[in-house]
Amino acid sequence: MNKPILNQTPRTSLQVLRDVVFGLLIRELKTRFGRYRLGYAWALLDPLLMIVFFSLIFGLRGHSGFGGAPAPLFIATGYLPFIVFKNVVSKLQTAVSGNMGLFCYRQVTPFTTFIARFMLETMVGMMVGAIFILGLLWSGFDAIPADPLQVLFIYILLMMFSFSLGILFCVIGHSFQEANKFLRLVMMPLMFISCVMHPLIAIPSQYQHWFLWNPLVHALELIRSGWIAGYSSPYVSWEYLAAVTLILLTFAMSCYRLSHRRLIAS
Repeated sequence: MNKPILNQTPRTSLQVLRDVVFGLLIRELKTRFGRYRLGYAWALLDPLLMIVFFSLIFGLRGHSGFGGAPAPLFIATGYLPFIVFKNVVSKLQTAVSGNMGLFCYRQVTPFTTFIARFMLETMVGMMVGAIFILGLLWSGFDAIPADPLQVLFIYILLMMFSFSLGILFCVIGHSFQEANKFLRLVMMPLMFISCVMHPLIAIPSQYQHWFLWNPLVHALELIRSGWIAGYSSPYVSWEYLAAVTLILLTFAMSCYRLSHRRLIAS
């Protein structure tokens, strides 16, 4: 009786990386959304409730909008990118501790867990953004981006910045446990100093230069200027955002390279 011939063709490193990331991605989907009764709806309910809440507050105050844009559109174009940034950083920070039991498999590394969680948060953020655009269009708002290429380019820079910061906090958090508490404490104040709910021009001119040190201010204002026709924020710069992102990415990957064995051993 002839025995079946098994495929002995070795897989390349990219094929192994693809398969491992795909498996981790499916695992993350089940563990993050499968345990909730509403499941994937939670990814939409969080930003929806926040945007509706602030829109109602500004509406009751008779606020006519920001920078020529209606309040719901302005808040959505600031809060949605910020919540994706927050989720990417927080999920990457706990990527190693949340998958510690899988590192007994040689193919699973901390970097593959970073990629899987980053891909999941990016895809969820893009789907939630698309649903919000359709909802705003259905409500009568002009939610089509005025410059889609600018929005896409800045969004990619923001995701790279979030990816780098998440890896850095993960590495630091394994050496100093206080870093995990620091990240949770800083996220709420960070939302208010990143121009999520107000434009940069609303800040007194003598204080604007302090806010411009924050790369998130540049990212959110550039996304708004590319999304909302007629919106202008003259003091922000994509070059500054790109430079900070590149420096942070280089530093984060260097820290990971030096400590990836210690991450697994811990």
